[in-house]
Amino acid sequence: MTNIAKKVKIVLWVCVVYILSSICYIPTMLQQHGISVPDGLSLLKYLFVCIPAASAFLFLAFEHRLKKYFAAVFSGKIALKQIGTWTILVFAGLFVSFCYSLAAKADLFQNTYPSVIVLLASCMYLFATAFVEEMAWRGFLLEQVSFRGESICSILLVGIIWTIWHLPMWIIRNSLGAGQIIPLCIWTLLVSVVLGIAYYQCRNLLFVAILHVTFNICYLAPIAYNIAALALVIIAVALLWRQKWRSVA
Repeated sequence: MTNIAKKVKIVLWVCVVYILSSICYIPTMLQQHGISVPDGLSLLKYLFVCIPAASAFLFLAFEHRLKKYFAAVFSGKIALKQIGTWTILVFAGLFVSFCYSLAAKADLFQNTYPSVIVLLASCMYLFATAFVEEMAWRGFLLEQVSFRGESICSILLVGIIWTIWHLPMWIIRNSLGAGQIIPLCIWTLLVSVVLGIAYYQCRNLLFVAILHVTFNICYLAPIAYNIAALALVIIAVALLWRQKWRSVA
């Protein structure tokens, strides 16, 4: 497949995902404006997360590449380097959340996870949704835009597309304004950078999904604090591994 054909395929897939994902929230938007809709249609919003993966599988099935896809996205092994990065991310999220809890005198952990059962249920649900998302965004789209090689440009492009995809959820379901959405866009792009680099390093969607759910579970402080913490982690990890590589070289 030529580069032009691949670009057309990427644009087509993104358009399909955006259109179908937006349709999922039309019943919710109508309800918010006082228009009655059937109960079945109001449930469409729960398909929002599934649309990108379903669309990716349809594209892959059309090209007879489903088997090759699954073999590729689970082909890598999780190394100690990746486990170390995950540990740093967990610690950073919990540390910032704990410090904010002390400063604000509000127990974020107790308010969010009042019991072990709630915590476990949240972990299972968030992992399932994260895994479904990663099958589409890192497993499919990042591979498609990497036809000129693995690069930060490919990661950023996927991050921008992934961030825009969240807009119907933030605007319609959560009723957020521009002042709240802009920090969320920055946060989502930073998270996508981490997930993209992790996928390039290990080629294992299970690990990438674990990283994804880590952000949802551990980073409970207000978004501005999480952005600062994650930015510092990205810089620190980049310097750490770069220095280690130089010492080995």
